[in-house]
Amino acid sequence: MNKTVMLEEIKSQPEKLKQCYEKNKDIIPLIAKTIKAYEPNNIILVGRGTSLHSAYYAKYLFEIYYEIPVSIASPSVFTVYNRNLKMDKTLVIAISQSGKGKDIFEVVKKANEKGALTLSITNNEKSIVAIESKYDLYNNVDEAVAYAATKTYTSTIYLLTKLIYELTGVAELDLDENRVYEALENSLKYYDQIKEDVKTFKDKNQLISIARGYNFGLASELSLKLKEGSHMQADAFASSEFYHGPIVMATNKEIPIVLFAIDKVTNKNIDDLIKELKKMGSYTYVITNLGDILTNADNGINILEDNDLYAMFTAIGIMQLFACELSVIKGFNPDFVDVLEHIDTI
Repeated sequence: MNKTVMLEEIKSQPEKLKQCYEKNKDIIPLIAKTIKAYEPNNIILVGRGTSLHSAYYAKYLFEIYYEIPVSIASPSVFTVYNRNLKMDKTLVIAISQSGKGKDIFEVVKKANEKGALTLSITNNEKSIVAIESKYDLYNNVDEAVAYAATKTYTSTIYLLTKLIYELTGVAELDLDENRVYEALENSLKYYDQIKEDVKTFKDKNQLISIARGYNFGLASELSLKLKEGSHMQADAFASSEFYHGPIVMATNKEIPIVLFAIDKVTNKNIDDLIKELKKMGSYTYVITNLGDILTNADNGINILEDNDLYAMFTAIGIMQLFACELSVIKGFNPDFVDVLEHIDTI
């Protein structure tokens, strides 16, 4: 039976996101106004682990809707190679759950020295990253207890979406908070199905996770959660990259493939890949809000939500429940991993 803290934190997300909304509802428009006045020519995102995966999501949305180049920072350029980049007219967004990462801090510090506009998203207002940044958005979802991050990822995705909406005014990004809470609650309705579905993966030691576009963050986050909680070799790929070499991994029938198809623009690409994988004999499990795609896979979940963004929040909860439950049936504890105590200082 799953009595993990991770499960409780997943279940708490609708309520915790309300806290996040109340804390930031008046701040986000002000920060967006400052960014607009600054008129950045490019954006640099920096994060590690789960925070990096939310950066993948933001990179797509910024480039699609704000239409300026976005890159993912390599902190070692600053911390190991001790280089300074030209950062005038650059917006630097540092994402860190704890806000304690020394490498993330150094990127923000050097960005400030070079005249960049710096913004952090943290769950610790008193952390070094939050204090060093010129502006800070606070997750405000209470301290994470489980080793595997859940509520900070979800709230960061929410904050980034709201920020990009305030910068662009694109109507489809204008999230209705109540619908987001409902979307997260809806993910819990799939829990009984998930408990049955993960039994197929219990004896597997490897897994491939695939998505395209802004869903790639979901695939990456599932991969990380399976490594953390189930000690699996789980690899994440953008579907377009998977075709360029890694698809040969699908010839190993012992490696199941989980795919995300929650984006009307890229869904056809995922559907075509599922059909190809089917020919190769691979086991495919798809999380989608387009039922037709599900019929081509071996199994999966059909999210009953036509709007892709709200469906994505439901998919986040489903992905987290999947990883949490699989960890438990494999005999592991996703609440604790015996790792270096000083990991935040690396």
